[in-house]
Amino acid sequence: MVNLDAIKINILKLKRELPHLNIDSIFVEQDGKIDKIFYSYENLHELRSCAKVLVAMATGIAIDRNMLSLNTYVYPFIKDKVNITKKENLEKIKKWKIIDLLTHTTGYESQMMSESYIKDIDKNKLLDYALNYDIPHEVGKRYAYNNLEPFIISVIFQEKFGINLTDFINENIFKKINVKEYKWDNYGKYCPASTGLYLNHNDFHKIGQLLLNDGKYNNIQVVPEYWIKEMCSLKLETPSSYKKERLFSKVGIGYYTFISENGFIFRDGANGQMIIINKDKKLLITIMSTEDNMTNVQEILRGLI
Repeated sequence: MVNLDAIKINILKLKRELPHLNIDSIFVEQDGKIDKIFYSYENLHELRSCAKVLVAMATGIAIDRNMLSLNTYVYPFIKDKVNITKKENLEKIKKWKIIDLLTHTTGYESQMMSESYIKDIDKNKLLDYALNYDIPHEVGKRYAYNNLEPFIISVIFQEKFGINLTDFINENIFKKINVKEYKWDNYGKYCPASTGLYLNHNDFHKIGQLLLNDGKYNNIQVVPEYWIKEMCSLKLETPSSYKKERLFSKVGIGYYTFISENGFIFRDGANGQMIIINKDKKLLITIMSTEDNMTNVQEILRGLI
């Protein structure tokens, strides 16, 4: 069992060493029992990249309903919405499939669509910006983490299915897990998908419960069981993202999840949001913070799990 008192001691020790450490609340669930550390009240908190988990879940629901497949080509649904001036980009973009979006293997070199990159760009022109950005690598061969791929999934939902991704997630996930209060503003007319979602911690924890319990919430199958297993299984090794000093080092990816070398599946977001699961231990940990050093956030749990 996880030692909650030891977690608290670790946090206090770190706070003495790092007086500006910003940990807001931690939920620890094991064998169905939830303990809440530093939790006092509900307020909306930005999830940053943890929102990508919901994008993967929504994609799985669409695939299960035969609306998409992993091998669906992307370009037909975006070609009339973007002006691609780089011929070499166009040839690669025409090869993109849904599976390439889910595994960040679209051919980019590195992140180019985080908030710091696009803060001065008209959000109505993000597609033109992103799809004319240099794509130096072959499609499907190389992992490079990026906010672009979930955003493209959002565009597909809107242009192919005629529904904003936020609304699809609300109808097919949020309402089924009793999430009533959230904020998710658009980039232009599209859901950002990769970021911008605000939830309270109780509702954030429910997303982790869907991962831990193979898509079920209160015995209702919200996301197909097989799809959750696919999301949480190793699709690609990611040596470029491995950081030995971190407790949860990223050795590989599922679909918008990370696989750790110590048997944990997790998802993190900038400023210290985390979903951490270990199915063998029936363990789920969710963390809300405003801590910009992810190593510090993970150190809270070292030696305790």
